[in-house]
Amino acid sequence: MNIGQQTKGMLIPKKKPTVNQQTNKVINSRYNEYNENNIDKLYDSFVDAETGHLEGIKKFIRTEDSEAPGGSSAYGPAQITGTLVRDMLENRRIIPEHLKGYANRFLEQSEKFLKYGNEKGIYGYEKKYDYGGEGDLTSAEDQENYKELAKLILAHHWENAQAKQRLPWEDPLNTIIHAWRFGPSSEKGEADDQDYWDRFKESFYTK
Repeated sequence: MNIGQQTKGMLIPKKKPTVNQQTNKVINSRYNEYNENNIDKLYDSFVDAETGHLEGIKKFIRTEDSEAPGGSSAYGPAQITGTLVRDMLENRRIIPEHLKGYANRFLEQSEKFLKYGNEKGIYGYEKKYDYGGEGDLTSAEDQENYKELAKLILAHHWENAQAKQRLPWEDPLNTIIHAWRFGPSSEKGEADDQDYWDRFKESFYTK
């Protein structure tokens, strides 16, 4: 039956898809070789590489690297930047409708990070927007939205990493690590942050 299942004379309506189910549908459509568990594995490994020294809600902070050239808005367990979210929202257009509100609030927070970082004397300064600050997006709902958004972006990056693989011995895993750590077009590589690669791969291959 299209409208539900009939059990002992009772009509039981089908449940509407949850927000997570909607997100998983988008993820799986973009990430056809890895299932949901592997996406979780990629996410967990980047979290370990980025904020593995922190626990629980303390992972929801702006980067502690206050000397990043030009400043950095990297935030949260996987240290996602405002630039990356804007690209996914406005150019790649991979963010589903139910996450757009969160994505826009993420961008608003990123602007505050860049405005107030290392600027204690500026009007409107709050410690939560400075390097190592917790920002605004720390509610339980925001934490769940962050994880969903991160997995969607990782799915997009993995698709690109596989497309760039040219030779059988080339590892698309190195490509996605490079894209996440430095950006897809950066000339930097594993030798520029060997510790990061080691943290990621130790997590990825042992979980």
